[in-house]
Amino acid sequence: MIKAIRSLTALTCSSWNKQMKKLSILIVAMFLTANLSAQTAPDETQNKIKQLEAQVQTILVELEKLKKASQIPVEAAKVEAPKAAGVAAKQTESEKKPLGIEVGNGIRLTPYGTIYFNAFGNSGGTNNADVPIFATPTGSGNISASVRQTRLGFRLEGAKVGKAKLTGVFEGDFFGGFPSISIGENFGLFRVRLAYARLDWEKTTVTIGQDWMVFAPVNPVSMAAAGNPQLAAAGNNWARLPQLKIEHKFGSHVIWQGALLEQQTADFTANAAFVIQPTSGAASRVPFLQSRIAFADSNWFGTKKSGSIGLSGHYGRSRVFTGSTNIRNDIDSDGIALDWNFPISTRISVLGEAFTGENLGGFQGGVFQSYNNDFARRVGSTLVPGGVKSIKTRGGWVQIGFTPPVINDRLSIYGSIGIDDPDNKDLVSISHRDWRTRNLAFAANTTYKFTPNFSVGAEFRRFQTNYFYSGRQNSNHVNLGASYSF
Repeated sequence: MIKAIRSLTALTCSSWNKQMKKLSILIVAMFLTANLSAQTAPDETQNKIKQLEAQVQTILVELEKLKKASQIPVEAAKVEAPKAAGVAAKQTESEKKPLGIEVGNGIRLTPYGTIYFNAFGNSGGTNNADVPIFATPTGSGNISASVRQTRLGFRLEGAKVGKAKLTGVFEGDFFGGFPSISIGENFGLFRVRLAYARLDWEKTTVTIGQDWMVFAPVNPVSMAAAGNPQLAAAGNNWARLPQLKIEHKFGSHVIWQGALLEQQTADFTANAAFVIQPTSGAASRVPFLQSRIAFADSNWFGTKKSGSIGLSGHYGRSRVFTGSTNIRNDIDSDGIALDWNFPISTRISVLGEAFTGENLGGFQGGVFQSYNNDFARRVGSTLVPGGVKSIKTRGGWVQIGFTPPVINDRLSIYGSIGIDDPDNKDLVSISHRDWRTRNLAFAANTTYKFTPNFSVGAEFRRFQTNYFYSGRQNSNHVNLGASYSF
């Protein structure tokens, strides 16, 4: 704009100078005419004077026009320049403005969430209709739909404690069960998923609150299994627990984590409405102890994608009281797991876990079975009571993901398999109990992203669950879903 004004000014000055030269020549010509008038005929002189006067008048009119033209752009520039600067300033401020809401003291609250819709069907009985984890000897096929996997949350950022950045996260969904009414299937109750505060230094992080556990932390990708991770009770141990967790980075690639956690042992009183009584883990008065060491890289072998391999361990105890005299039985809960999550090319990724342990029902291990409180030893053909016995188990899962080079990489395809295989010797009981002796699950799912926020997907899962007395039970699960994230 300034360059244009300068050009216009230069052009105006040039025209002004030319007109001034013309005017000077005419004035000189008028002088000469006056001096020669005595030597020229009167009529001829008068005509020349009139012509000169007309030319002078024309020049004056042109000069006035040039004067007005030179003033308008300058005035316009003075008015419009601040306006343009103001617009640019607003645009820059809008682009730099972070998301969220200021809540005071430099703290910003940012809401987030994912709305899930799932239509599903099962060919036979399962433990849960919308997100099943094993087949059952009873029950029938069904079709239905649900939105209770929808999750909502918010982040708090901006505060500091000394040199550490303080952040907070709260997240929940509607996978907390159902009210006891006849139309309660669409009244999913709120469930806390995450609720923690975290302090971040350059190399060290401290987390206080409910977060994902350190032991066996990887989960398969699935739109159909958001409430419970895919392949739970089929090789995928998982839990979100109240904890105190420390994480430290050694160099650029090695990460160590250690945590003290609440003792979830899968024997909580199912009919508790409001008050809480201790589980066998809480009764032991020993917190869960977990640790993990991992190698991680943000550019895994040049693929420009992140990857990691980790080894984790778990230890805890359960105190179980049996009989009319409340005989005390102390048993261990322990495990070791290998986890991996990395790309093997720019379009193929592999993730999974392998584990072994005992009394892992709190993580849905042992096909969601922790201990046998009616254990019996075989002596010949006779069963002898053996008290309480931890159920040993082993298993794992693997998922391969593939993004084909079509439709702008919006399509993703996944194939998974998982197994949880408890030790049958630990499932012998005095009473007639139909223990789950193995759970094998297969899954194939695909996701298509219409936008970065909106996706649709489909999934097929097959469960083959073996029982101590009922034998193998099969069930197929089909799920069509959509998700919108913000």
